[in-house]
Parts: sequence; structure tokens; C-alpha cells
Amino acid sequence: MGKDYIKVKKKCCRSTPACKSCPIVVLRKALKEAKAAEVKEAEKKARKAAKKAAKKERERAEPAG
Repeated sequence: MGKDYIKVKKKCCRSTPACKSCPIVVLRKALKEAKAAEVKEAEKKARKAAKKAAKKERERAEPAG
């Protein structure tokens, strides 16, 4: 077992606050991480598209040759 490993319980005990091994807490954390990765990819894609558009605009402004 590594540091990042959390043993998930089969059922929620409904304690307040929810324990770290609660399946609901673990699922919420996993979804949050997945969404963060998705947002990061979208930002990267937008940056790449903006860079490509800027390059195209520069080529249009200064014809080769």
C-alpha cells in the first residue's frame, strides 16, 4: 500500500463529518480530479488554437518573400 492508497469502505456509516474512507467522499474526490484534468486539457487545446491563429495572422500580414 502506497501513501495515496485509501481503503474504501463498502457502505457509508453516515458519520458527521464524513470519514475519508467513505465511498461518497472517495467518489467525490475522483470526480473532482477527473474534472480538473478535463479543464486542463481544454485550456491546453485553447492555448494551442490561439497560438495557431496568431501565427496564421502574422503570415497573412507579412507575405513570404
